[in-house]
Amino acid sequence: MTEQTLRTGRTLTATRTRLAAAAATAAVVLLTACSSPAPSESSSAAPQGTASQSTAATASSSAVPTATAAPSAETAVKELVAGFPATVLPLMKGAQIQTSSIQHAEPVSTAALTATVTAPSADVLSYYTKAFTDQGFKAQPGDAVDGVPLKTFVRADGAEILTVSVIQTASTATFTLGATLLPASFK
Repeated sequence: MTEQTLRTGRTLTATRTRLAAAAATAAVVLLTACSSPAPSESSSAAPQGTASQSTAATASSSAVPTATAAPSAETAVKELVAGFPATVLPLMKGAQIQTSSIQHAEPVSTAALTATVTAPSADVLSYYTKAFTDQGFKAQPGDAVDGVPLKTFVRADGAEILTVSVIQTASTATFTLGATLLPASFK
């Protein structure tokens, strides 16, 4: 194995662990927030040091540092935030958006989507495995982290990373999509 392959493997393992924790936290926050519905609104926010930012930093750790503008983040509740890469991260049929967000930075940007659907977690993972592999992403080994169903996909020599994690409650699956993408994927 080359040093680059080993570094990519360690990066993916660390990223999957952080994203699983973030997905579990997002699901708890989401389930708590669902008890008191909020109106649909979009907002801009300063970076908060999220798992997605850590993913972007980890994914670009081998890139040459350059001076760039400060990252910008946007979120939306019950809708897709403007500029969301819906082609790369499609919404599963019948799913209801709970939150979406994007953060533009260089050399990669991040996007996240949390949604619910009346379907088993296996169906959610199957849908997104097909959607992502059809776009040239390669599924990585493993289907869960700490008991949470989670699948990771990469392309562009590991510069682009997608994850899907699912928490099942009765007949409802709450899933989170996380993405670290190159700027071209946001168009």
